[in-house]
Amino acid sequence: MKENSSALYSEYIIDGVRMDETPAQMLRECMPPDIARTSGISKGEFTPVIDESRDPSPGICRYNRPDVPDYMCKSLEYLENPRPFELSFPAFFTRMKIAAAIIDALWKEGHFRLEDIRLNAGWDWNSLPIGNMAAFYASAEAAGQYIYDLGTSLEHFSFRENENSCRADFNVSGTSKPHTEPVHEEDAVIEQDKEETWITDRRKCPDIASDDPKSWLIYIPFDTCAHRLGGSVLERIAGCSGDTAPEIRDPDYFMDCYEVVRELVEDGIVMAAVTVSDGGLMAAAGRLCAGTGADIDVSGIASSYMENDMVKILFAEIPGVLMQISDNDYDYTDSQLILQDIAYYPVGHPGRNGGKVTAGNGIRSDVAGILASLIYGQDSSEGED
Repeated sequence: MKENSSALYSEYIIDGVRMDETPAQMLRECMPPDIARTSGISKGEFTPVIDESRDPSPGICRYNRPDVPDYMCKSLEYLENPRPFELSFPAFFTRMKIAAAIIDALWKEGHFRLEDIRLNAGWDWNSLPIGNMAAFYASAEAAGQYIYDLGTSLEHFSFRENENSCRADFNVSGTSKPHTEPVHEEDAVIEQDKEETWITDRRKCPDIASDDPKSWLIYIPFDTCAHRLGGSVLERIAGCSGDTAPEIRDPDYFMDCYEVVRELVEDGIVMAAVTVSDGGLMAAAGRLCAGTGADIDVSGIASSYMENDMVKILFAEIPGVLMQISDNDYDYTDSQLILQDIAYYPVGHPGRNGGKVTAGNGIRSDVAGILASLIYGQDSSEGED
């Protein structure tokens, strides 16, 4: 694979319309000014890239609830290899991968906020098939906008030719360097150091749940979008398509979720945790509870979203977290999440299902069931919403 500057710095004409900016211009908008001035500068004129966008293939997918454990196993097996880019859903897939990379940093040792995080972005791309470069442009556009909206920043970006496939990789490169801020005190100006930020590759909490049947599994989606299966691993392994993708477009809510969960991690409240992204909630449960088993109850989620399709709830790739919390820390966690208006869902306990990870939906349609979905507390399957 070789670097291809022309893909980043060329003008694009997509579906007969000339785009306003090049990919490099869009990505530089979310870089710190000192890096944007010197990063990725390329000289020379490039031929415009002319392409047309690719629409998702029409179709109908049907899934069976009893097959959910099998879907989970196949999803985890599929994810053992690098995942190809979802060319039919470039904006969704890009936002999901960026969110996943940033959420993965939550579990690391360090002291930082979302705004301190620096990201690297790289595209390995087969530019020959029709629609691929239009998908790249949509991906770069989504990346620049989403990173900017999240209040974090991009440190480096690259594009490399790949004759075999398309992939996009986003990873946290570190945190912004602490700097001094002027503090005006009467007539003097004093330089005051900002609080130092840092992050390591070591995990603050494990990614495997401990066998504590009294502890809680808490699911927190980091976006308010509806559950959709378009662009998901489930559609890949089923070999069909027919749904739209989740519309990940609520960066303000993401920031609120991130702040609260990071504080819980730094305070040692989170016993174990994984990121919910590729493969959805069910794949995350399969990873977190691989050694203990669990029965994932999505009735609270279904009631909150008014979504009756359990498969969509379990496999839609909405960025979020699944974490294990001690029963003693439940009330404190509840209070912190409610304080920030964060919706959370207790979805079960580890170690209560003979070592297997399964899922169920205990929705009740009577008045008592409706009231239960509105009441907070450990006996309800739904947190604050």
